[in-house]
Amino acid sequence: MQHELIQTFRHPISDISYQVSISIPTDRAPKEGFPVLYVLDGNAYGTLCREIVKIQSRRAEKTGVSPMIIVSIGYAVNDIFPSLRVYDFTPASAAASLPPKPDGASWPTHGGPKEFLDFLETIVQPFVYQSAPVNPHNQILFGHSLGGLFVLNTLFERPNLFRNYICFSPSIWWNDKEILNKERADFLMHDRNLFIAAERTEKMDMHENAFLLFQRLQVNNPRAVAFRSPTGENHMSIVPTVLSDALRYLFSR
Repeated sequence: MQHELIQTFRHPISDISYQVSISIPTDRAPKEGFPVLYVLDGNAYGTLCREIVKIQSRRAEKTGVSPMIIVSIGYAVNDIFPSLRVYDFTPASAAASLPPKPDGASWPTHGGPKEFLDFLETIVQPFVYQSAPVNPHNQILFGHSLGGLFVLNTLFERPNLFRNYICFSPSIWWNDKEILNKERADFLMHDRNLFIAAERTEKMDMHENAFLLFQRLQVNNPRAVAFRSPTGENHMSIVPTVLSDALRYLFSR
């Protein structure tokens, strides 16, 4: 069972608010506190992540996944992928080189990840800490697509904000792979772990970019980074297919 808290917070450029949902296990908390999974694109993936963790943690002795707090970070609208996510997840730059959007529309305003990182660090995390018994040494950030790009940006900009990072189908292509300018070999030192997954497709070089990043990081951190690419999955189906694997991997670190 889960106890749920829901709170809205002001967005820096929009009248649409952030909506943060905290699902807290009703199990007795371990002495070190519960692990926490922070879920980006909460409108799309919050419920999915809660259900996967609930099922996996029923037999924690078999799966290795214990009960955990799920923090779903979304928006107070019905759309599962609001355009505001583009602003929150994509790096700021003086000029962005972007391909046409698949739907032919113009790209929304982008370049706000510093503000979103500040929001996570100064608003969301304190809200979680005051709401539930938290293990500060077992915090996980999950993101997919542009959310996966933001996960990498967080790892590269503020690696100590979380211990574990789950990055599915990261949009490394954004602005001519600008995110890779922030890459260094030491990001996964000091007990940090990264799980990367990407579907096998040539679209936007999604698989190639993610796999090459994994190979570079693995040279200096062979036990701290993992890569999965299941066959037969697409950009959306990879999330439910691989998420359980990612959680088991990180709980085994």
